Amino acid sequence: MNRLLPIVLVAAAIVALSAVALYMYGQGQGAGSSDDHEVSPSDNDEDPMPDDGDGDGSEGKDADDMKLILTIDGKRVDVEWEDNPSVEAVRNLASKTLTVNMQQYGGFEQTGNMPSSIVSSDSWMSVGSGDIVLYRGVQICLYFDDNAYNFTRLGKMTGITDSEIRSLLDKPGVTAIFTLE
Repeated sequence: MNRLLPIVLVAAAIVALSAVALYMYGQGQGAGSSDDHEVSPSDNDEDPMPDDGDGDGSEGKDADDMKLILTIDGKRVDVEWEDNPSVEAVRNLASKTLTVNMQQYGGFEQTGNMPSSIVSSDSWMSVGSGDIVLYRGVQICLYFDDNAYNFTRLGKMTGITDSEIRSLLDKPGVTAIFTLE
């Protein structure tokens, strides 16, 4: 019995450290700082957008008429966006370009923090390759494999195969850029 005691203590310490790590990951790596605020769909409304001089045709267009664009590591990805307040809040952040540096987590997703939390309506759901969800109001998750948890659905990548999605996302980290066009 005395020989088992050190093994049991080490196992208990590993379990405790794992629980702490999962808790810290779930806290959004600093998302709860006092500088953060929740962005609602009406925040950052600018009507109409001024001439930005870049020649892309977006001058004078109302932000509501512009399409939300996702680019992952320089590759533009077509997305069928949900019609909900969370997507509208992402659109508002994207009006000034939203860059999210992401890291692979769990062997099935890329996840990264936005600069501030946004409105969410989490519910239990299953997700799979190509799904884009919001986690705890501040993390955007891009999936290349299956999972299930409490999320707010943002959209689904379209026009891209599961193997292309895996090739794009199954790496240590990616940069996701959200813009309006």
